[in-house]
Amino acid sequence: MSQIEDHRTEASLIEKELMRKMLALGLDWHDGATMMKLAAECKTFGSEQAQAAFASNDAQAKTKAEIFVLASLMMKTMGSAANESREVHGGEVWKAFGKHLYE
Repeated sequence: MSQIEDHRTEASLIEKELMRKMLALGLDWHDGATMMKLAAECKTFGSEQAQAAFASNDAQAKTKAEIFVLASLMMKTMGSAANESREVHGGEVWKAFGKHLYE
């Protein structure tokens, strides 16, 4: 039972952070085009870009990099839950963003 709670809690915490980061950037997760564009950037975002973003003084670049790290963490959390035959779902923000990551 604790594994189920851990995955669900972790997914919930990740989603809250995604929401905070998106709000900080003024991104509207209800806007499909915005989420599609963000997901497209996420798919091509590599470690070199992450290092550059975190090394820079650009707060927006860092926040966007943090969103992409959180997306990766969410996928790993959900994958781990699935490997244990557990269903863990993200909420509204994750669904709005995450669905474009799988296209």
